[in-house]
Amino acid sequence: MTNSVKMLLDVSLPISVQLGQTKMNVRELLALKKGSLVQLSRMAGEPVDVFIGGKLLAKGEITVVDDKLSVRIGQLYGEREKFKHL
Repeated sequence: MTNSVKMLLDVSLPISVQLGQTKMNVRELLALKKGSLVQLSRMAGEPVDVFIGGKLLAKGEITVVDDKLSVRIGQLYGEREKFKHL
């Protein structure tokens, strides 16, 4: 492994997990209050999307570990995998 690659190994990157999406009009947004439910585009149990730096990295499933939400990675996307289905 080259020195330039080794330097990158400790770089922190933002990771986000998207549970789903929805659209709401302003009237619906203004009506939200504590306890309101917002329905998302995914069904319960469907894989969630894992993004790194805004790019899709993987799909995974929500789990709980030590009372904290976690994501178990199920499918990783690399350059080959991204274009395999095209």
